[in-house]
Amino acid sequence: MEGDAGASRLNPTPDDHDPEEPIAALPEAQPDPVTPAHQPRPERLGSGWVAAIAAGLLVLTAGLSVVGYLAVQANARSAQIGRDDAVALQAAKDCVTATQAPDTASMGASQAKIIECSTGDFGAQAGFFSGMMVEAYQAANVKVAVSDLRAAVERHNDDGSVDILVAVRTKVTNSQAADQEQGYRLRVTMQRDDGTYKIANLVQVTT
Repeated sequence: MEGDAGASRLNPTPDDHDPEEPIAALPEAQPDPVTPAHQPRPERLGSGWVAAIAAGLLVLTAGLSVVGYLAVQANARSAQIGRDDAVALQAAKDCVTATQAPDTASMGASQAKIIECSTGDFGAQAGFFSGMMVEAYQAANVKVAVSDLRAAVERHNDDGSVDILVAVRTKVTNSQAADQEQGYRLRVTMQRDDGTYKIANLVQVTT
């Protein structure tokens, strides 16, 4: 037993250490690296990119300006067409009404109005047309009452004229019958002349 005890003392275990052996010093804690409080930020875009963006914005602005100008011009043109159409429609109504004189007593004023309303091909026929009206009214003692008259723009022509469809309903009294209702449609071509619209052509629409 004693021999074993002595042997165990002569053979130290790994956990034993020589008290005279110096103990390895622990590594000293290293301080955290100090980050500068204000570091300059790296430049994100180069001067070339900035110039390209500025040029693009200028092009975009110019494009929007052109689009806006064209839109304004288109609106102005549309408004002018609307005003011209209103004038042409009223002139067509007035001139067609003149072809429906109420009676022989008013034929003189109607003839003058028809001639005043005429231009172009219709102007060349206006005198003959009004003369025929006088003869027809006198022969049958005609009286005409316009009960309805409507007009609408059909199309705009390349020469600046406007085709207008006019629908007319009348009551005609003559020596043979009273208050005969008649309805028909006319295509009236209105052409600018002397600052206003006049009838350049007038045909009856059958379909």
